[in-house]
Amino acid sequence: MKNKIQDPELFKAIKVFLTSYLPHIKKCSKHTVEAYKYALNIFFEYLSVVNGIPLTRTKAADFSQQNIVGFMEWLLNSRNNIATTANQRLTHLRGFCKYLRKNNLISFVEYEEICEIGEIADTRTPEFSWLSIDEIKMILEQPNVSKKTGVRDRFFLALLYESGCRDDEILHLKVKDFVVNSRGEPDIHIWGKGQKYRCTPISANILPYYRAYCAIYHSEIEKEQEELLFYTERNGIKTAMSSDNVQRFMRTYEKQIKAGGTEIIHLHPHLFRRTRAMHLYIAGVPLPLVSEWLGHSNEETTRIYAKATDEMKRRAQQKVNEALKEIMEEDPVFKYANDEDVLKKLSGLK
Repeated sequence: MKNKIQDPELFKAIKVFLTSYLPHIKKCSKHTVEAYKYALNIFFEYLSVVNGIPLTRTKAADFSQQNIVGFMEWLLNSRNNIATTANQRLTHLRGFCKYLRKNNLISFVEYEEICEIGEIADTRTPEFSWLSIDEIKMILEQPNVSKKTGVRDRFFLALLYESGCRDDEILHLKVKDFVVNSRGEPDIHIWGKGQKYRCTPISANILPYYRAYCAIYHSEIEKEQEELLFYTERNGIKTAMSSDNVQRFMRTYEKQIKAGGTEIIHLHPHLFRRTRAMHLYIAGVPLPLVSEWLGHSNEETTRIYAKATDEMKRRAQQKVNEALKEIMEEDPVFKYANDEDVLKKLSGLK
C-alpha cells in the first residue's frame, strides 16, 4: 500500500509559494523562483539521506532550527559547498519559513529560532584575482572529450568565459537562445537579473564545441528550441543542470591541474565572469561597455554613455580577438514513479 502524505498542507503551501506567491505577489524573477525550488529540493534530500525522512513523511515541523543547522553542515562537509553557497540556501529556506509562519504552519517561536541561525563565515582570503589567457586555455584542455560529459563541460566552460555570464544565466539558457547569424557569428540572448534582456556576441571559435555538444545533447535541435541548453538526465527524465554540478566539475578540473604540478587559484563560476571583464578591459574596451556586456550597468555610466548596441559589442569582440591570442583556436596541438516524483510535480518542486 502506498504511503499517505504525512502533511498535505505543507505541500499545498509549497505549490502556492512557488507558483503564485513568489512570481505574482513578490514579483520574483524566474531565476529567483528556481533558486528557491532548488534549495527546497536539496533540503528534502538532506532530510531523506541523513534523517531518514522520505518526502511523503516530511512535515512543516521538520523546518526546524536543528534540521537547518544540520543541513548547513551537510552542505559544507558532504556536498563540499563553499560558505557563500550554503548561506544562499539558508536565505531561501528562511524566506520559505517566513511564508510558513504567515500561514500558521509553523509557530512564531519556531520561525524566530530559524532566524537566529547565523551565516557561515567565509574564511577564504578576499582578493581580486583573475585567470590569464594561458590558464583559460589550460582549463579547457582538462575535460575528457571522449566522454559525453567532457564535451558538455568543455562547451559550458568556454561559453561561461566567452559570454561573461553568471552561471545561473547560462544554466537557464534555452536552445533557441544560442543563435548563429547569416555571417556565421554566434550570439546568446540572455534574460538576466531583474529580467533585463541583453544580447552578447560570442567568438566563432566556440562553434566546434557547440556543434559537438549539440550532436550529443540536442540531436534533434530544430524540435528542441524551447528546451534548456544544459541539462542532466536520469531515468529518461531531463532536469535543469544545477549550480552544484557546475561547482563539482570545476573542482575536478582544478584538482587535475594541481595534480599535474601547476598551481592555479580556486575555480568557481564568478571567476570566469571576472576574468572575461578584465580581459576586455585590458584589450581597451571602455568600462561602460564592459558593464553593459556583463549586464550590470549602473546609472552613472549610462548617464554619460549611450547604451551599447549589439554591433558595438561585436566590434569589441573583434578587438579582443585581435589584442589577445584566441583561446579556442583549432590546431593539431591544441584540442581542447514513485510517489516522491508525483508529489514533487504536484507541489511545483519539479
